[in-house]
Amino acid sequence: MIEIFKQKSEQLFNQVTTDDRWDINNQTLLNVFALSYYGYSFGVGNLLCFLDPTEINAFVQHKLIELGAGEKYVSGLIDFANDTFLQSTEGINAQLVGIGHSHFSAEDTTELTNAIFNNAKSIQQA
Repeated sequence: MIEIFKQKSEQLFNQVTTDDRWDINNQTLLNVFALSYYGYSFGVGNLLCFLDPTEINAFVQHKLIELGAGEKYVSGLIDFANDTFLQSTEGINAQLVGIGHSHFSAEDTTELTNAIFNNAKSIQQA
Protein backbone atom coordinates (compact mmCIF):
# COMPACT_ATOMS: atom_id res chain seq x y z
CA MET A 1 0.00 0.00 0.00
CA ILE A 2 2.96 2.32 0.54
CA GLU A 3 3.62 2.35 -3.21
CA ILE A 4 0.05 3.43 -3.98
CA PHE A 5 0.38 6.21 -1.40
CA LYS A 6 3.68 7.40 -2.85
CA GLN A 7 2.34 7.30 -6.40
CA LYS A 8 -0.78 9.35 -5.58
CA SER A 9 1.10 11.79 -3.38
CA GLU A 10 3.85 12.25 -5.98
CA GLN A 11 1.22 12.87 -8.66
CA LEU A 12 -0.14 15.93 -6.84
CA PHE A 13 3.34 17.09 -5.83
CA ASN A 14 4.56 16.97 -9.43
CA GLN A 15 1.38 18.48 -10.84
CA VAL A 16 1.75 21.55 -8.61
CA THR A 17 5.52 22.01 -8.73
CA THR A 18 5.77 21.66 -12.51
CA ASP A 19 2.86 24.02 -13.17
CA ASP A 20 3.81 27.33 -14.83
CA ARG A 21 2.24 29.17 -11.87
CA TRP A 22 4.59 27.53 -9.35
CA ASP A 23 7.10 29.88 -7.69
CA ILE A 24 9.23 28.40 -4.90
CA ASN A 25 10.07 31.95 -3.79
CA ASN A 26 6.41 32.76 -3.10
CA GLN A 27 6.09 32.05 0.64
CA THR A 28 2.30 32.23 0.60
CA LEU A 29 2.08 29.72 -2.25
CA LEU A 30 4.52 27.41 -0.49
CA ASN A 31 2.43 27.52 2.71
CA VAL A 32 -0.84 26.93 0.88
CA PHE A 33 0.68 24.07 -1.07
CA ALA A 34 2.32 22.49 1.97
CA LEU A 35 -0.86 22.51 4.07
CA SER A 36 -3.13 21.37 1.24
CA TYR A 37 -0.60 18.73 0.17
CA TYR A 38 -0.41 17.41 3.71
CA GLY A 39 -4.21 17.18 3.96
CA TYR A 40 -4.39 15.32 0.65
CA SER A 41 -1.50 13.00 1.48
CA PHE A 42 -2.85 12.27 4.95
CA GLY A 43 -6.21 11.29 3.48
CA VAL A 44 -4.63 9.04 0.87
CA GLY A 45 -2.17 7.51 3.31
CA ASN A 46 -4.48 7.05 6.26
CA LEU A 47 -7.89 6.39 4.73
CA LEU A 48 -7.02 4.64 1.46
CA CYS A 49 -3.72 2.95 2.25
CA PHE A 50 -4.05 2.46 6.03
CA LEU A 51 -0.55 3.82 6.72
CA ASP A 52 0.68 4.94 10.09
CA PRO A 53 0.67 8.75 10.43
CA THR A 54 4.42 8.76 11.14
CA GLU A 55 5.05 7.25 7.69
CA ILE A 56 2.83 9.85 6.05
CA ASN A 57 4.45 12.71 7.97
CA ALA A 58 7.97 11.55 7.12
CA PHE A 59 7.17 11.27 3.42
CA VAL A 60 5.50 14.69 3.19
CA GLN A 61 8.28 16.28 5.22
CA HIS A 62 10.90 14.79 2.90
CA LYS A 63 9.08 16.06 -0.21
CA LEU A 64 8.77 19.61 1.14
CA ILE A 65 12.41 19.73 2.22
CA GLU A 66 13.31 18.43 -1.23
CA LEU A 67 11.75 21.64 -2.60
CA GLY A 68 14.19 23.71 -0.57
CA ALA A 69 12.07 24.54 2.49
CA GLY A 70 13.94 24.49 5.79
CA GLU A 71 13.72 21.35 7.89
CA LYS A 72 12.70 23.15 11.09
CA TYR A 73 10.06 25.14 9.25
CA VAL A 74 8.63 22.05 7.54
CA SER A 75 8.64 20.12 10.81
CA GLY A 76 6.51 22.81 12.47
CA LEU A 77 4.16 22.90 9.50
CA ILE A 78 3.72 19.12 9.58
CA ASP A 79 3.08 19.19 13.34
CA PHE A 80 0.41 21.86 12.90
CA ALA A 81 -1.23 20.09 9.96
CA ASN A 82 -1.28 16.79 11.82
CA ASP A 83 -2.82 18.48 14.86
CA THR A 84 -5.77 19.58 12.71
CA PHE A 85 -6.76 15.91 12.51
CA LEU A 86 -6.29 15.30 16.23
CA GLN A 87 -8.17 18.29 17.62
CA SER A 88 -10.69 20.81 16.43
CA THR A 89 -8.62 23.57 14.84
CA GLU A 90 -9.98 26.68 13.18
CA GLY A 91 -8.53 29.31 10.92
CA ILE A 92 -7.35 29.60 7.35
CA ASN A 93 -4.45 27.17 7.78
CA ALA A 94 -6.73 24.45 9.12
CA GLN A 95 -9.11 25.12 6.23
CA LEU A 96 -6.27 24.60 3.76
CA VAL A 97 -5.47 21.22 5.31
CA GLY A 98 -9.17 20.37 5.06
CA ILE A 99 -9.34 21.38 1.41
CA GLY A 100 -6.49 19.05 0.55
CA HIS A 101 -8.01 16.29 2.63
CA SER A 102 -11.38 16.65 0.93
CA HIS A 103 -9.78 15.66 -2.40
CA PHE A 104 -7.99 12.51 -1.20
CA SER A 105 -10.25 10.16 -3.16
CA ALA A 106 -10.10 12.11 -6.43
CA GLU A 107 -8.45 10.34 -9.35
CA ASP A 108 -7.78 13.65 -11.09
CA THR A 109 -6.05 16.26 -8.90
CA THR A 110 -6.49 19.15 -11.35
CA GLU A 111 -9.24 20.71 -9.24
CA LEU A 112 -7.07 20.61 -6.12
CA THR A 113 -4.07 21.96 -8.03
CA ASN A 114 -6.14 24.91 -9.25
CA ALA A 115 -7.52 25.45 -5.74
CA ILE A 116 -3.97 25.65 -4.34
CA PHE A 117 -2.99 28.40 -6.78
CA ASN A 118 -6.32 30.24 -6.44
CA ASN A 119 -6.24 30.10 -2.64
CA ALA A 120 -2.68 31.40 -2.54
CA LYS A 121 -3.65 34.28 -4.81
CA SER A 122 -6.72 35.09 -2.69
CA ILE A 123 -4.69 35.10 0.51
CA GLN A 124 -2.05 37.36 -1.00
CA GLN A 125 -4.70 39.83 -2.15
CA ALA A 126 -6.42 39.93 1.25
